[in-house]
Amino acid sequence: MDLSKLAPSDAVVALRSLERRYRALFAGLGQDESPDDVARRQAGNGWSALEHVVAATWAISAAARGLDAVLTQDTPVLEPNEVDPVLRPRPGLPTGTLHERLAEQSKVANELADRTERVPAGDWERIGLLGDGSGRRVSALDLLRTAVDAGVTHLKGAEYVLDEVRA
Repeated sequence: MDLSKLAPSDAVVALRSLERRYRALFAGLGQDESPDDVARRQAGNGWSALEHVVAATWAISAAARGLDAVLTQDTPVLEPNEVDPVLRPRPGLPTGTLHERLAEQSKVANELADRTERVPAGDWERIGLLGDGSGRRVSALDLLRTAVDAGVTHLKGAEYVLDEVRA
């Protein structure tokens, strides 16, 4: 997904819509299907929809930590998993209910959206350095876009899993 032109105001809308969009994935279940059971079923790729919910939450939270560092420190060194999706840990078997995990994701995404609304326009160009020795520079806006990308990518992943396990 190309988010290179995503503005902070658009990121706020995307972050605030994640809970509704994730919950919509489970809206059409039959009466004999439990959302918690369906969310835990694994697709052929080994992922469950619940794992995608948790992975999105973790990724948004990591990007938010990186963003906070860039906005409050001069050229901080960032953890590589705050930027690179390949380096993020996989959740494994999440605990709790689907409702609890979606509420947690909503809280994290809305906190980032709230933070985003308070960032002065000039601060989006602030820079952090990726702590992998590459010297790669990452802007505050890059980190915000990373959070949105993770939320949407895992939404699509959860949709794929649900399509497969419900077929």
